[in-house]
Amino acid sequence: MANLMERLRGAVDPLDSVHPAAPSGNRPAGVLLLFDSRDARLPLLFLERTEHLRHHAGQIGFPGGGSEPGDASIVDTALREAAEEAGVSAGDVEVIGLLPPFLTATSDRWLTPVVGLQGGDIELLPDTFEVARLFRVSLQDLIDAPHTVRHLSHEGVERQVHFYEVDDNVIWGVTGAIIAELIDRIQRAAPA
Repeated sequence: MANLMERLRGAVDPLDSVHPAAPSGNRPAGVLLLFDSRDARLPLLFLERTEHLRHHAGQIGFPGGGSEPGDASIVDTALREAAEEAGVSAGDVEVIGLLPPFLTATSDRWLTPVVGLQGGDIELLPDTFEVARLFRVSLQDLIDAPHTVRHLSHEGVERQVHFYEVDDNVIWGVTGAIIAELIDRIQRAAPA
């Protein structure tokens, strides 16, 4: 049976994949899913946003944010934001692929997940204005975690929202949707 790293590599889209462009009125954004490849359970970096932010206050997510004019690609956006929010240097990340974009419900961002591997030590430095804490949850623990889908309404629009509960953390919203997509792809990539 393929190990978790092989299954992760097989689950992501190649970097040259063409995904749908951002719908009119939605700003492109990128997040970095940074896995520590030195551990077979693949710890994944998360952050908890500070309570005073306008969007996603107090929520758990990935380092990331909106594209800026100097970003050459969505990968550059995700790496720049990871450097700003968590102190992750682009040189410390091996980008292995992408996941399809997601529309965020509250900030109208067209969010592309960028999947990367950390192969060495990184001194994480949270941006104290935006980030309350940085922490890791292994991909294996996410696969094994309780997962529910709830119907929630935002501005009159009903949505299915994924929730994961692991290590006293509740991971939901677009972050939960990204995890659900990744886990589904990993499970489909697993040999029978």
